[in-house]
Amino acid sequence: MKGLTQIQQRVYAFVSSVIKANQPFPSLREIAAQFGFTHTTARFHLKALEKKGYIRQREQRMGDYLVIAQEEFSALQTQDQREEQGRDNHAATSFELVASIPAGIPATAYEESTELFSLDHDFFGGGDIKALRVKGESMTGDAISDGDIAMIKLQQEGHKQDILALRVGTEITLKRLRQNGDKIELIPSNPEFSIRVVAAEQVEILGRLVGIVRKT
Repeated sequence: MKGLTQIQQRVYAFVSSVIKANQPFPSLREIAAQFGFTHTTARFHLKALEKKGYIRQREQRMGDYLVIAQEEFSALQTQDQREEQGRDNHAATSFELVASIPAGIPATAYEESTELFSLDHDFFGGGDIKALRVKGESMTGDAISDGDIAMIKLQQEGHKQDILALRVGTEITLKRLRQNGDKIELIPSNPEFSIRVVAAEQVEILGRLVGIVRKT
């Protein structure tokens, strides 16, 4: 399934099978029990499926979702692709500062006021690139400081030395990672910050750092 991590594919397959059996959409408790998640992790994966267009919230209640039919999902993808193409044509050299990313203790990202700046898109290697304001000092060993703008190429894989934008549960952070069995180590480059260890299932790679923009 395009755009889904392996665990998101499993969650989607589970909720789809429940719906096909003419049962109500499974609750957070049922999803958590099925996969050994916490309720927070179950909620995070449902929100990810909703954001990627695989399910839709029917009412303003977390447990009340609809699974989108495949033909409708295909239509939504086509519309998204047209919109993305339009954005690429308009903003070949412009970036919008979309949010902040913590470089310290993982925290929830928040929306910035609209701010545009111009750079050569190809300078960062092309692809889908987002601009995020760095908050914190945990990556100063890589010359990444509080207030810098991190250019993040959206992707779901990373290599050993990559600095990655990571979602940890419902929070995001900028770190290197190292996998150790079923655990993930979030590694800062500032020695004043300690390595944080979390369950691998809690971590999703959002993208790779491809550049830093700094006002002097």
